[in-house]
Amino acid sequence: MGMVPADIEALVRTVPAWEGHAVHLAPLGGGITNRNFVATVMGRRYVVRVPGERTELLGIDRRNETEAAMRAAALGLGPAVHGELPGVGTLITELVPGDHREGTALTDRLGDVAHVLRRFHTSGPLAGAFPIHRVVEWHARDAATHGVVAPAAYGRLHLHSRRIEAAFAAAPSPVVPCHNDLLPGNLLFDDSSGRVWLLDFEYAGMNDVFFDLGNLSVNCGLDHDADEALLRHYFGAVTSSRWARLQLMKVMSEFREGMWAVVQQAISTLDTDFVAYADERLGSCERLAARPEFETWLRDAALPV
Repeated sequence: MGMVPADIEALVRTVPAWEGHAVHLAPLGGGITNRNFVATVMGRRYVVRVPGERTELLGIDRRNETEAAMRAAALGLGPAVHGELPGVGTLITELVPGDHREGTALTDRLGDVAHVLRRFHTSGPLAGAFPIHRVVEWHARDAATHGVVAPAAYGRLHLHSRRIEAAFAAAPSPVVPCHNDLLPGNLLFDDSSGRVWLLDFEYAGMNDVFFDLGNLSVNCGLDHDADEALLRHYFGAVTSSRWARLQLMKVMSEFREGMWAVVQQAISTLDTDFVAYADERLGSCERLAARPEFETWLRDAALPV
């Protein structure tokens, strides 16, 4: 089985549906929190994920993940779910065809991405929640509980978070099912079928629609024109309120990503420099919040969408 550790091989052999069958495992690249593998069983290929330590402190609830992943699969937006890894709880999903994209290869398909997101967002409530302004606070609390003090930027950015929350509350919109982790690696494009797949629902839950859009934008490096295109594809038109909310949720996306990395400093056993990662994302967040348009965004975000 190549470079697959023996303990992973033994764990995979306990999957009830695979007992008595030959299972070939191969490492699958991507991911920071999990180790990923492709399992080939009876001619079919599946994705198996082995999580890092104490992932519940990162905001991952396996029951919520399962509900969201099965919802997406039923809608044809995510891979089929074939069970879970015994004793671990991570999902076993079908390995679907496609490739990850960045730059113009991604922006050329923004319309398709917006369509997929809108279908998920309008699919009805999920049991889990991902209230972004509380999530960053929980990350600071959990990091401190495990011996890592939040960096000085946290206090400054938390004030921005409170102001953003108040601006949105002036013209509230209902929360919707969100993916909440729209990295390029969690979008898969299959040219043979024209489909866009959503992958990895570990952080999925009810949240503000603009968090998903801002998260997608900042993680995929969308520029001004691509942001406008995203809003047009999703809503049909760009308004000052929609623009402002998208930009402010880019701030919150970077804030959350940075604080997620602060928690990882306390719990992760992976060979990743989470100190540098946190500094990078929190620094990006501060630069976004320092933009001269920030006060205008706060004012415009208080208008109805």
